[in-house]
Formats: sequence, structure tokens, C-alpha cells
Amino acid sequence: MKGRRDRIDINYYFKGIVLVISLLCMVLIVGWRAVYALDMPRSWDQVDFSLALSRFDLFSMQPHFPGYPYFILGGMLLNNWIENPSIALSFVNSILLFSAMYPLYSISRSVLSKSLSVLTVAVIQSMVFMNVMTIQPMSEVSALSILWWYIWSLKVAFYKKDSRLIVLLPSFLLSVLFGIRLSYLPFGVGLLLLLVERKRQYLYKKKYLAFIGGQFALAILFQLIWVGGLAASEGGVAAFLQLAVGFSAGHFQEWGGTVVSGAASPIWNRFIELIGYNIGWTGLSGQYGLILFLILIIMAYATLRLFSRKGSWFVWTYFLMFVCYFFWALFAQNIEKPRHILPLPSMLLFVCLLSFMSLRKVHLKVGIVIVLLLSQTVGTYYMMEEGEKPAAVHKLIGYLSTIEEPIMVYTWEETRVMEYTNVSFNHDRVYTYATFLSELPYYEGRRIFLTDEVVNGFSKQGVPINGSIQKVKPFYSNRMYDPVYHKIVLYEYKP
Repeated sequence: MKGRRDRIDINYYFKGIVLVISLLCMVLIVGWRAVYALDMPRSWDQVDFSLALSRFDLFSMQPHFPGYPYFILGGMLLNNWIENPSIALSFVNSILLFSAMYPLYSISRSVLSKSLSVLTVAVIQSMVFMNVMTIQPMSEVSALSILWWYIWSLKVAFYKKDSRLIVLLPSFLLSVLFGIRLSYLPFGVGLLLLLVERKRQYLYKKKYLAFIGGQFALAILFQLIWVGGLAASEGGVAAFLQLAVGFSAGHFQEWGGTVVSGAASPIWNRFIELIGYNIGWTGLSGQYGLILFLILIIMAYATLRLFSRKGSWFVWTYFLMFVCYFFWALFAQNIEKPRHILPLPSMLLFVCLLSFMSLRKVHLKVGIVIVLLLSQTVGTYYMMEEGEKPAAVHKLIGYLSTIEEPIMVYTWEETRVMEYTNVSFNHDRVYTYATFLSELPYYEGRRIFLTDEVVNGFSKQGVPINGSIQKVKPFYSNRMYDPVYHKIVLYEYKP
């Protein structure tokens, strides 16, 4: 392997330029993550996570199931010093993503030289959308960071065939991954393939079955560390299972945005949106045309080499994990929220970079990658500055707070943010027109306001609401930060 890395290298002076640019960009990116960490939740889910640092209670959705205990624990520890739940959780993301530089570098070194491996790490660390997610109090980036450690551990385990204990490392990291974000369940196929590959080491079937049994038992024990803790915190196993069943049913059948939920879009629409908007335009390019153009060049050249090479067990495991999570995101995740596809763009770009820079004319290829790195760094800066602007829901709250008359505001998910910010006006979440009408007598003499989600919900119920409302004002924010509530329209009810 060493000889291979020596061939895929660049001359001394060019190497120095690559290292300086790569390290400088990484220093800037890491610093910006700290400076631009969001200090106020912008959505229902972000409020869930933030409230959990003061009182962990799944039944009160602090946070919602499955609890994300390792992520919340990290936030609690940091919040002792920071005293801002949103920033504390953002810092957990930043710290774990910083640590992921090592597994990224280590995997890269199996193909590239030291300088090109550093460049590869810098490109992955500077991906615009990933950094936008890093500064938010959500668990996706923490999970992605542990995923890279897990992938690295699989590589180590596949190549250290003489060690049986090394299998425990990916098993343990998988439990940490699930304890941060259970929706990364499809990546468990990597551990299964590792156990299947180990069969070749056993001459006798009984010994292999004993090995498998022991590994499964230990894997379950690792998972029980966080599952058992959650069950104990929620009043026992029965209460925890009741909560799990209820949340899972709601996620997959009602509000979760999955392929079988009530409001699901057609499968081909989901497929196009997943690849075109979520992975391509948002995940890979951060919604910048130049970045997307450069990545498409890299992918086009890299694909030729990827299909011409014979894959190892680790390579095929990497590929299968990617495919499994792709279909999981397509069928079992909310397609309206690009954050659910976060592992896919970085995994795809990473393997394309390794293939691209191992081709001939390496100086030209490295030049293209450096332009990509600089473009992503600049894009990340501007997108983080964009995050400093108020969210649409905060603009809505600001406007409503200026109204001196008594008011009542009916919303959908926006009310969760209003509760967190302790607004001075009355507000409530309403889904049905019948409930809305039944509550109106209690607010006689007040101005009644509705958000567009409420109005659209009433319209879908067949209620001719448009004749009874007057548009007041729209509020906007960046769609990358607020994929669902980047536009909120306020209406006043005037029957």
C-alpha cells in the first residue's frame, strides 16, 4: 500500500501549497462553527432538544422519542458552562465533527498521500450543508461524526483478520451511533457483513456459531446501555415500550412524512426530490451552482475508475450501507427535510474524491479539488451569516408582539417555538375547524390570527375559509435552515 501512496503524490512545493490551503480552510471552518452557533431554536424539533437539557422527559417531548441520550448528555455537560441549550448542543456537533477528521484521514491514507488525505478531509469538513446543520441544536451532525468513526472501525476490523476482539469496536460504536440517532439503523448492515466475512476464519461451524452468538450478545448489551437508561428514566420497560409504539406508529403512518403516511407524495416525486434537491442541490452543493458543477466533474471522472476496480469486503460494505440508507431515506424519512439525508452526500463525495485524486494528471485534479474547497469555505461563511438572520417564525413572533390589542393566534408547529420564547400573547395549536369554532367564544373581543398552515389544513377539510380571512403579512427565512417553515403567511380571521 505504501508504494501505491507514493505514486499518487505531488511534488514538494505543490504539496506545501495544498497543506497550507487545506489547514487554513479547516481552521476557519472550525472557528466559524463556534462563532455562528445558533443561540435560539427555530423549529419544533430544535425546541424539543433544547428543553431536554433542563428536564429530560420523553412523554413531554423533551426530546421526542427515542430520546437521543448520548447527544443530550453531551449537551447537558457543556450547558453547565455555556448556559445556553441551543449553543451547547451545537457545540456537541462541532466537537464530534472535529474528531471525525481522524477517521476520514485514516481511511484516505489507504489510497492517497498525506497531503492529499489532508485535502480530502478539508473538503468533507467544509461541505456547506453539513456546516449549516452543525450550528443547529439537532443530532444529525453528531450522528454523522460517529458514523465516520464506525466506518473507520469496520475498515480496521476487516483488515485485522487475526484479531477477534477488534470486532467489538464497531459493535460498540454502532451502539453509540444508535444512541445519538436511531434512524441510522440501516448502517447496522456493516456489522452484519463483518460477522459474515469472519466465517472464513473458522474451520468448524460450531466455533463460528459460538463466535456469532457471543458477538450478538455483546452487541445487544452495548445497545441496552442507552435503551435501559431511557426505560428507567420513563418509568419502566412497559411505559417505554408504549411510548415507542405510539411514536413509531405516528411517524410511519401519520405525520412522519414517510412513503406510507397520509400526506405522502408519489414515489417518483419523492425519488426526484431526494436525488435532485436533497442530495444534489442541498446536501452536496449547499445550493451553490459552482460547487455543484465542480462536484459533478469530480463524480464523472471518479465513476469511471470506481466501476473498473475490484472491490474488497470493506468497499462493498461501504457501498451497501450507502444503498440501504438511501432507500431508508426514500421510504421511511420525511422527504421535506433534507437533514435526513445528511450521511449520503458526504459518503458519496468522500469516495469520489479518493477515486478522482488517484487518477493520472494528479496536479490538474488537485487543482480542481482546491477550487472546490475554497468555494465550499466561502459558501459556508455566507450560509452561516445567513443563519444569524431571524427565522420566519421569530419574525412572526416579533410582529405579533408589536400589536397592542388583545389577540389570539392559531398555528401548527409554530406554537412550540412561541412557548419556548415565552411570548406575551395567547396562542394555540389547532388542527380541525370544529375545534377552532368551539374555542372562538372564549376569545370574544380579541383579534383572531391564523397561520397559513392552519388555513391550508382547514381548506383540506373542505371548509370555505378563504372568504372569512384577510392576508396580513408573509414572513421569510432561508430554506436551508427552515425547510418547512421558511415561509409563514399570517392571516386575520374576519367572519
